[in-house]
Amino acid sequence: MANGHPGDTTPPRNRPAAGLGILGALLLFAGDMLLLGHWGAAADFRAGMLELIRSAPVERIWAGGLLGPVAGALLVAGFWQVCQGVKVPAEWAARAMFGLFLLFAVGLAAIHSVWAVFELLIRSCVDGAAGGAPAACQAQADAVQAYMRVSLLALAVPGAIASVILAVLVLRRRTHLPRWTVVANPLLLVAVLLPAFAAAPAPIGAVLLGGSASILLLVFFAVAQGSTWGRVQ
Repeated sequence: MANGHPGDTTPPRNRPAAGLGILGALLLFAGDMLLLGHWGAAADFRAGMLELIRSAPVERIWAGGLLGPVAGALLVAGFWQVCQGVKVPAEWAARAMFGLFLLFAVGLAAIHSVWAVFELLIRSCVDGAAGGAPAACQAQADAVQAYMRVSLLALAVPGAIASVILAVLVLRRRTHLPRWTVVANPLLLVAVLLPAFAAAPAPIGAVLLGGSASILLLVFFAVAQGSTWGRVQ
């Protein structure tokens, strides 16, 4: 998936190696903050999230959910830009990696939208509690939340496989990314930073945990962009 003439192994000068991915991650973070953003410790994230759901304007929840598909499209474009940096002999791996990252980004965007539905359902349970039917509402909310957990685990599989492929290609110098950029591999970032986010104190712990996926993607795309910027064709 290399650019330029046959045999070309370097990106064009100032090629946007992952610029669209950075924009997608920023939009995803904005959506996360509209849906989940509040101050507090990560350990108290659930309580703060429920309070936010009860008090936030409905329009805020709508906006947070609607940003998901837009951010997902930009993330797909960002992953495509990264895969364009794979050198010619490894094009088959680039295609496989892009297909897996595509599934991951589309799934992430879909779950982002479903989360808005979940929050609206929670609001209905709270508002309807005085009407005598909170149990049925709670059962529906639990079912939606269980569905999202399963979906998150399912989309993590293609994301993890694609990350492993990318790490191998980077370490074997089959991409335009320097070897040191393997430290920003998505799978490694999840293993290292997610536990740190989950233990982060107030006031930023809840922000880091609520925006963890978008923050990790932002780091990945920013490193990919910065490490290839200004390379000569």
